[in-house]
Formats: sequence, C-alpha cells, structure tokens
Amino acid sequence: MTQNSADIEPRITLAIDAGSPIVSAALARDGELLAERYTQIRRSSLELIPMIDDLLSEVGSCTSDLGGILGLRGPGSFTGLRVGLATCLGLHQALGVPAATLTTFETIASVSPERDLVVLAAVESIRHSWLVQTFRADEVPEPLDEPRTVAAEELAAAKADLVIGFGVNSISPRAGRAFRAAILEPPPLAGQALMLWGRKQEQWDPSGLVRPLYLQALSATQPTTSAP
Repeated sequence: MTQNSADIEPRITLAIDAGSPIVSAALARDGELLAERYTQIRRSSLELIPMIDDLLSEVGSCTSDLGGILGLRGPGSFTGLRVGLATCLGLHQALGVPAATLTTFETIASVSPERDLVVLAAVESIRHSWLVQTFRADEVPEPLDEPRTVAAEELAAAKADLVIGFGVNSISPRAGRAFRAAILEPPPLAGQALMLWGRKQEQWDPSGLVRPLYLQALSATQPTTSAP
C-alpha cells in the first residue's frame, strides 16, 4: 500500500546511491539537507553501513528516527546497485518505514544549474559506451526520450545544451573531439536525490527496490566446461 509523501510526519529521510562511481548517503528533514557522506565505489560494500551510522550520529539520531528511505535504482554498477537497494530494502522491512526510488538519470538531470535546458544525463557503461537519457531541466526534470546506449563519440556530439555525468570530462581526449554541449560532473547524488524527492511530492512506493535499472548486459560470461 502506498502513502503520499505529504502525509508522512516530517521526520528524517535517508537516501542511498551505491551504483555511481562516487557512492553516497545523505539525510534530510523537511527539505533541508542535514548531512552527507561519500566514498569511492570500490569501498562501498565495506563502508556503506558505517557511513549511515556516522550520518545518524552526526545529527544526533538513530535508525528509529527515520521516516523514509530513498534509493537510487540505476543505471550504474551491477554490484553497487544490488548493495544499495538491498540495504534500503532491509531498512524498509526492519523499521517499517516508507521507501521509494528514483532513477539515477533523473537525479543527474536535476543537477542542472539552469531551467529549460536540454540536458543529457549520462552513465558510463561497458566497452567505452554510455547509457543516456534526455531531459528538459526544471524543478522536476521532464524526460524527453527513453534511455539508450551511445558510443563516446556520439556522446561528445550530442545535441543538448548540457551533458551531465561522472567521468564526462575524460571524453574529449578519448573521442578526439570537443563536446558540442557544455559538460558538468555531478556532485555525490544522495543529497541531490533528497532535494528532488522533496520537489516531486510523489507517493512512497518500495517496488523499485527490487527492480534495479541495469540497461546493460553483464560484462562477464559464465565459465565453460570442457568435454570429458
């Protein structure tokens, strides 16, 4: 059963992004960002729970003070997404508090410093490709198309006002050309997600916690067995 976010008592909301190159967790109350922590993704499986504990300690709270859990469901790292969403799901079930998800694309697009721009949200994929989705920048970004995969050269040539994504600064030398659009590296996304969620005023719905948005094939294959 879903419940409108406006009906929830104004308690602390925790957001987790474990699928991006910079893994982050953040706390907010009534639209005010209280605290945020972040680390490199290679350490996320070890540091995510301690990060959350540190955040709660910093604001003088504990898990029983949480009024909502927000997770970013991708696209992003396979392992990171599973770690982050499983953590959100565990807290949601153990504490009995509302939960919801945002996509990494819409959260990245919300970083745009100006409204009415055509923004391309970009997530690095495998084999020098990128997962992208186009938005019209606003308080709540408006999707203009469906997610798709492009090569680095196509990303550099994108017909957008602004391209936002972790690692986009490395594209120009690799692609051998300058971007047609302005480019921007985003900050850690957990705090950004909390601000976006506050503006969306949508229903709490935990179903996304078990529906990661991968949009890419596994980079590894199953081992083969030789005939006896």
